[in-house]
Formats: sequence, structure tokens, C-alpha cells
Amino acid sequence: MNETLFDRLGGRAGIDRLCDRIVDLHLQNEVAGPRYRALDDKTLDHAREKVKEFLAAGSGGPVEYTGRSMLETHTGMNVSAAEYVAVVDDILQAMNEMDYPRSVCDEVLGIAYSLKEEIIHK
Repeated sequence: MNETLFDRLGGRAGIDRLCDRIVDLHLQNEVAGPRYRALDDKTLDHAREKVKEFLAAGSGGPVEYTGRSMLETHTGMNVSAAEYVAVVDDILQAMNEMDYPRSVCDEVLGIAYSLKEEIIHK
């Protein structure tokens, strides 16, 4: 039986740890960080939970994503290409720190890159 990406990420607990680390890296990031640091705690916590839900559902987990689409979420934010790359770099850094296999990293990065047009300059 083939494992889903959800399983390879460690299920909900693994995804939660991964997303927490990603958001922590975003907050420290020189390029993308100002956007994240500008959020109040309640908004940041909500965004963190939606990222966890999005990745859990999108990776084949038994989770329903209840947030807005990537296009709806990012419209009006005018995210630059540099910010997008910085965020993707944080994702890869977190995954490397957590010792995910390269194949799993590539799958997650593939998802991130597939959403690029829905995020940049919207």
C-alpha cells in the first residue's frame, strides 16, 4: 500500500510541527518577516492553523480545508517574487532541519511552486 504525502510528513502531528517551524522561520526572515511580524497574535495563530489544515488536506490527510483559496487569501497583498522565494526557502529549511527525505521535500516544494501564480503580485 502506498503511503500518502500526509503519512510521509508524519501525519497531523508531523505537519503541525513542520508548519510551526515554518512560521517561526517566516517571522525571522528578513524579506518575508515584516509581513508576518505585522500580524497580531490572533491573526498569526489563525494563519498558522490554516496553513496546517491546508497542508494536511492537500497531502491526502483526513482533514477538510476550511480556509479561503490561495488566490482569495493573497489578492491585494501584492506579494513580491522575492517574498515568495523567501517563504519557499523557509519551507525547505524547516524540512531539512526535520530530516525529511529529499523526495518528500520535492513533493512539498512542487505544491508550493504550483501555487506561485495564485500568490505573486495579486
